[in-house]
Amino acid sequence: MLGQLTDGIILVALTVAIHSLSLGWSLRQIDRRLREVRELPAGPTILLLSRLAILVIFAHLIEILLWGIYYDWSGVFDGMELSFYFSAVTYATIGYGDIVPPVEWRILASIEGLTGILMCAWSGGFFFAVVSRIHRLD
Repeated sequence: MLGQLTDGIILVALTVAIHSLSLGWSLRQIDRRLREVRELPAGPTILLLSRLAILVIFAHLIEILLWGIYYDWSGVFDGMELSFYFSAVTYATIGYGDIVPPVEWRILASIEGLTGILMCAWSGGFFFAVVSRIHRLD
């Protein structure tokens, strides 16, 4: 169990680093774009937010992949496809229950679920901040 907690802490730190770098890069790009214009019409606003959504989802997928690679590397599941699927369902807290980890791996899966909740909440807060910045232009 101590090994899972240690590995979980490392995976959480890597997940936060990926998310932080992704959102930080996005914010710099958005700030640069918003400094170039005084008003952002509806079309470019929708395009900007769509691109942001794709980038944020891509960051989440990279984070899910990280956890999936760990599950596969540790032999928790048989193969990368199953490991990635379980990671995605756990990270997004969908919890279908069609695939469950062995008893000795449930702690790590719980840590991933909590991490996914936190990263998704962070993404939601980020979107709110970006929309607030866009509307300050008006």
